Amino acid sequence: MNYIVAKRLIIFPAIAVLCPLAFLGCGPQQKPEEIKAALVEFDSSFKAVLDKKAKIDSQTETLKGEFRAKQGELNSKIMELEEELKAARKESYAKIHDLNTQLDPERQKINLKMGELKMKLNGKEARASSIRSSIKNQKNLLDNKKLNLSPQEQSELQNDIEKAKQELAPLEAETTSLRREIQLYRQELNLLK
Repeated sequence: MNYIVAKRLIIFPAIAVLCPLAFLGCGPQQKPEEIKAALVEFDSSFKAVLDKKAKIDSQTETLKGEFRAKQGELNSKIMELEEELKAARKESYAKIHDLNTQLDPERQKINLKMGELKMKLNGKEARASSIRSSIKNQKNLLDNKKLNLSPQEQSELQNDIEKAKQELAPLEAETTSLRREIQLYRQELNLLK
């Protein structure tokens, strides 16, 4: 029994405190000033808390305003710096391009040398290919038993093959040398890029 009485003693004061607050939220909307006045009337010590909150709100708005002003100022500086950076980049690229074009005459000389060597190489390779083809044909004639070549004809063919091989050997050495030279000039060009 005492437990029920104690429970009622706790519940009734809580209802008495909460009922006026419950009625403040019901019905037509009240203005914040009216709500504040009702709360101060209910708890006079709450006025100091409201004053403190008003002071904090004012300081917060001041800080927000200062921040927005600083943000605008810094954003403006950022835009100026970005434009300055773009101009500096453009100027640097133009200077770099001008510096790189100073090597154009050397690049052109190397390209001319490579062009001459390639033409020379093509001629040597064509001649070597023709000799190889001739050697192959002559070997086929030698190996063909149906032709019944005389020993003298076989000897002449063998001599022709040997002469062709002797002509081919220096041509192959020259083509190898020309390819190497062209490769070296390519490396020179790569270093001048």
